[in-house]
Amino acid sequence: MSTNPVVLIVGGGAAGIELATRLGKREDLDVVLVDRDASHFWKPRLHELAAGLLGDGEEAVPFLAHGHSHGYRFVPGALLRVDAERKTVRLDAVRLAQDDETILPPRELHYDVLVLAFGSRVNDFGTPGVLEYCDMLDSPAQAIALRRRILALALRTAGDPSKRIRVGIVGAGATGVELAAELHHAFNDMHRYGGLDSASKLDITLMDMAPRVLPAVDPRTSETARRVLERMGVTVRVGVGVNAVEHGVFDLKDGSRIECDIQVWAAGVVGHDFVSDLGPFELSKDRRIVVDGTLAARGVAAIYAMGDCAYAPASAEGGIVPPTAQAARQQAEYLAHALPRALRGERVEPFAYRSKGTLVSLGVRQATGEVPSGGKGHGVIPMRGWVAKLLYVSLQFMHRVTLHGWPRAVALWMADGLRNTTLPPVKLH
Repeated sequence: MSTNPVVLIVGGGAAGIELATRLGKREDLDVVLVDRDASHFWKPRLHELAAGLLGDGEEAVPFLAHGHSHGYRFVPGALLRVDAERKTVRLDAVRLAQDDETILPPRELHYDVLVLAFGSRVNDFGTPGVLEYCDMLDSPAQAIALRRRILALALRTAGDPSKRIRVGIVGAGATGVELAAELHHAFNDMHRYGGLDSASKLDITLMDMAPRVLPAVDPRTSETARRVLERMGVTVRVGVGVNAVEHGVFDLKDGSRIECDIQVWAAGVVGHDFVSDLGPFELSKDRRIVVDGTLAARGVAAIYAMGDCAYAPASAEGGIVPPTAQAARQQAEYLAHALPRALRGERVEPFAYRSKGTLVSLGVRQATGEVPSGGKGHGVIPMRGWVAKLLYVSLQFMHRVTLHGWPRAVALWMADGLRNTTLPPVKLH
């Protein structure tokens, strides 16, 4: 049995699986990854899965096989409790989804170092009716369920010009904007390859209480996204919040009502509900675990947090790390170097987040975004069109490189190209 320190990583999202992949190569650590799901899916592509531009399992990375190839162990199960004094975590039982048969009983796992990377969930802001009536995009299962509802509506209304498909999306950040654009693209592909009605039958309303779409980016980037969406026929309603959600209706705070066949909530993120009872952690107002400059949980020994579940300082100058995929990747790379040094008792430099810009997909051949200018004024250079789209696609490619290495990442890219020449780009099932 190995006597190496056990590094237990809870959460196999972008941050967790990249950290496990990097640390799994070391012979002086016993790396264990825990996740409630059996495979990893890169969250920035959930809107493509929901729109039908990805099929079930196409981008899934099975933890068992990946861990076997990259030197870490995978243990399935949902996290219930952290005992910081005994250095153990409690996992829930694992059951078959079909008949609720127990596969694995509740268990305890020991750790020497614990890294929490279990992400976040969509923030409903306490709005009545959101959880009851809205689809969300927190997981592949939710995205697949949304895709099937959309396809069912497309089939049900096909050929009837009197019936429209009304989609309401709350949240004009990256997820909401990308979903609106990809749905427009997907419906045109349904028409081209499946004989269903085109996007001309689609009524999409994108809503946000912020004064513009993509409120966190440069106004020029925001304006580009708005113009592209409106050319697609998307109705943009900004500067107005949602008062309540009913079945088939968004009740807005200005007194108007948006009737919808599909209701999607994509407005911000918040920590999972279970975090409040997870262990002796200091939490932010949005239920994220407060960490110091080295990503160590405040007041608790040998526990770190990263990704969306962490409330982390961006640098010594101030600011908070945003809950984005690029931030999670930077934190995983940082801990891959910092944890072995900390275990050896060496000094560790604090984490410093460096924004590499923002890119938002607006369909198959275009995107918008911005990259840092590199100047002293911290300005940005707006980008649009196919160049921005090329950079956007490269982010997914580099994630694959981290997980699989260059040869397999290139092979997967070539396989994607071959598949697209023989199969419809939209999934009609």
